[in-house]
Amino acid sequence: MKRLVSTLFAVMLLSMAAQALAEEGNARICALTKAIECNIDEGCVEWSLPDMNLPRFIKIDFGAKVIKSLDKTVQREDTKISTIEQLGAVTMLQGIEQRGWSMELGNEDGYLTLTASGEDHGFVVFGHCMIP
Repeated sequence: MKRLVSTLFAVMLLSMAAQALAEEGNARICALTKAIECNIDEGCVEWSLPDMNLPRFIKIDFGAKVIKSLDKTVQREDTKISTIEQLGAVTMLQGIEQRGWSMELGNEDGYLTLTASGEDHGFVVFGHCMIP
């Protein structure tokens, strides 16, 4: 009986560890590093992340299809991801939040490039993500 309980406990622990690893692999923690806004009349200007109301750190949760701010100084609603596509060595994300946006994530080197466009203007944000 003790052996059965020990075996069941070990299986339960392994199952929990496997689930935690799967969840960790299903998300990325990223740091945003540079933000640029361009408009048709004035050209391009680099902005600080707080001036653009962007967090310094984000969590991309592929399972829940959301991007969450991890920066306590920048309060934002979660950004919903509409589309996730694997294209060779990159992952492409797309969605709509006030304007259309697209994000490319390097699966091997962790780079992040986000673009968003609106009427007569666009944004480019760069960063890096930890690779699980």
